Amino acid sequence: MNNIKYIVISGIDGSGKTSVINELQKTLENQGYSVSYIWMRYNHYTVKCMNGIARLLGLSVKVHNAMGKVWEHRLYKMPWFCKIYLRCSLFDNWIARRKVLRLKTDFVICDRWVNDIIIDLGAEGRIMNILDSKWYERFHAILPTNTKQFVINRNINDVLDCRVENNTNPDFQSRFLLYQQLMKKSDVYVVDNTGSIENSVSQILNVIS
Repeated sequence: MNNIKYIVISGIDGSGKTSVINELQKTLENQGYSVSYIWMRYNHYTVKCMNGIARLLGLSVKVHNAMGKVWEHRLYKMPWFCKIYLRCSLFDNWIARRKVLRLKTDFVICDRWVNDIIIDLGAEGRIMNILDSKWYERFHAILPTNTKQFVINRNINDVLDCRVENNTNPDFQSRFLLYQQLMKKSDVYVVDNTGSIENSVSQILNVIS
């Protein structure tokens, strides 16, 4: 399979990532490959301390939405703090990289790694050019060389219907716009998830085979 080992799947909440990942893993295993799955969105080491400070500074507040009580970051209110937060997140993800490299299966499916983290930071800090900045390069240096990146694309109305909390999330529009920007990147493959899950999986298999 083209010496591809690491498959990084990204996409906004409600895009259908989980369904695509589950079907992809099942399909690869049926073809005789060993497959590991790892969820990589939150790798908080130094960021744990930053989150505590953010709460003290009023940059992270607990709100009630369709998911219940959740914390919302408002890092854009203090740009200097946001820059430190970015550096801590980069450091933490370099550390977390070891968890991925330790997996010895034929394929490793990484859910919500690097691109999703950059977009979270961009949305919470209102850094709408983050994908064209040095931060994009710095975070992407974390990825192993034998990696292919995919972003799951779905109609915005379907996304909103699937995850109702998106309707009240103040970062949703920023996140959605950043994912649209991500789809224009030459190193990221776009998976059209408006059809069947099987069709979405076949798009990924066509790239890694």
